[in-house]
Amino acid sequence: MFIRPRFLGVGAFLTTIPFILGACGGDSLEKVDVDDWVADVCDAAIDFEEEFLDAASALDVIEDGDPGEIKDGVAKFTRDGAKAIDQFVKDVDDIGQPDIDGGAEVIKAFRGHAKAQKAILQKFKKDVGKLDDGDDDDFRDEVFETLDDIDDPDFREELEDINENDVDDLIDEIDSDSDCASVLFS
Repeated sequence: MFIRPRFLGVGAFLTTIPFILGACGGDSLEKVDVDDWVADVCDAAIDFEEEFLDAASALDVIEDGDPGEIKDGVAKFTRDGAKAIDQFVKDVDDIGQPDIDGGAEVIKAFRGHAKAQKAILQKFKKDVGKLDDGDDDDFRDEVFETLDDIDDPDFREELEDINENDVDDLIDEIDSDSDCASVLFS
């Protein structure tokens, strides 16, 4: 839901990691004016994107590394990507809940999406670990195929499913910041 990096052929996978919020924080967050909330979440999303892209740089090894190096790169990416997701969730929790009808559901959607994205990271790591690494070129091709086969949950759709006019307005406000929207809704 949040990230659409433009390198290697890994972009397809990384778009599945958009906006990856894990399960942290309580359910009674401070209510925050929606305009302030969107601005602060968008700032946090841009920071998250930078951290996640830094984590994804561990995948650069796929292009010409041997299977051991690639598996190590995938493990590092998985670990650092999950940390970036957790930090983003913490940042959103620290910002609070948008003071709108459906605000609590927005936070639940963030957390649920993040949990799903972290599961995608773990599955990717596990799937790469199962690949036959007898031939370096075939292994690299299979890693790229594994990336291409990842199914991307749509965070925008998850918010739209809340079915509140205020949440629709919140989506529109996020869309008005193209950088933010590209991270959260890619």
